[in-house]
Amino acid sequence: MWTCRSCNVRCGNVLRRAGLGRLTRQYNPASEGAASLGQWLTAVLSMRGESDAMTVPAAVEMIRATPPERRSEFAEQIWERRRARYGPTGTGNSVPF
Repeated sequence: MWTCRSCNVRCGNVLRRAGLGRLTRQYNPASEGAASLGQWLTAVLSMRGESDAMTVPAAVEMIRATPPERRSEFAEQIWERRRARYGPTGTGNSVPF
């Protein structure tokens, strides 16, 4: 049966307290994710169906394997480029609020 994350955790805790079930290992992809902003954007656009540079499963795997810190770096790089192109708000609106 499929459950949401909180229900799954609750069920797992109940089973563990009752001594039922077995421990499993969390899936951690072997790859280290996107190494550059270009790879990140290729994966995101492929996942969204806006590029055919890679398959959707490969794009999802790369995105999931990219550590949160690197994702934040990519987001900052994207916003730096938007600000350089469109101004302080990054949207092309000249009013900063």
